[in-house]
Amino acid sequence: MITIVTDTSVGYSRAEIESRGVRLVSLAYFISGISYSEQPRGENGNFVQKMRGKLLKTSQPVPLAFTKLFEELTQNGGEVLCVTLSGALSGTYSSAVRAAEPFGKSVRVVDSGSVNGGLHLLVDEAVNMIVGGLSLDEIGKNLESIKNKIGTVFTVESLEPLKKGGRLVIGGAVSTTLNTRPILTLFDNIQFIGNVRGIKPRVKALVSAVPDTARRIFLMKSEGADTSLVEAELSARFPHIKIHLRTIGPVLTVHVGEGAMGIAYITKY
Repeated sequence: MITIVTDTSVGYSRAEIESRGVRLVSLAYFISGISYSEQPRGENGNFVQKMRGKLLKTSQPVPLAFTKLFEELTQNGGEVLCVTLSGALSGTYSSAVRAAEPFGKSVRVVDSGSVNGGLHLLVDEAVNMIVGGLSLDEIGKNLESIKNKIGTVFTVESLEPLKKGGRLVIGGAVSTTLNTRPILTLFDNIQFIGNVRGIKPRVKALVSAVPDTARRIFLMKSEGADTSLVEAELSARFPHIKIHLRTIGPVLTVHVGEGAMGIAYITKY
């Protein structure tokens, strides 16, 4: 039996976890030095209100958090597929790799190169492959190919959260002055596309960044963002695709701040 392990940045709700048989390792976030353990989507309380005006940071799980789960799941011949958020954004992948070493071929760790909606899309692909009867090795190899079909484009109200967390290291061209906002992408690392001024150009830039070959789409936001125009544009452009709406959790909110919004997608080929 193969069990999937991922981290809470995937953004699954409790119902989604249970329906997929996935196990979660919690990421940690700190508000003025007080540690909190991120929970499934919808179970983190009023974290945004607690964060405002406070000193914030996040932390990856220690290897022991993965080790305990790997030990439990590999008993009686079980196997584990562990899929984490991008190793370029967090040490979570490294912690999982270290924890997996004693288990040999029974545990395979995959760096998704993504987070939240993108991670969700990749894990869902893995769930489908388990149902289809593929081996752990086959699934791992397939995911390495599939993750190149997943992309994320997003915008933020302020660059400070990304800079403080060390997730954004680029030159002065990026701007959030007046009504100008940056358009960013995530393929392993965060990359700058360009600046746009005004709401409609921002919506157009986000939606136009999604390839015509997209087959699943997630529309994500943090507290305070209005994604109604983006949803309408996506629905008009992709009338046969359900647009999944997602409010991100506390760990991602620490790094993108309030008012952020983005689109994650997976292409057909």
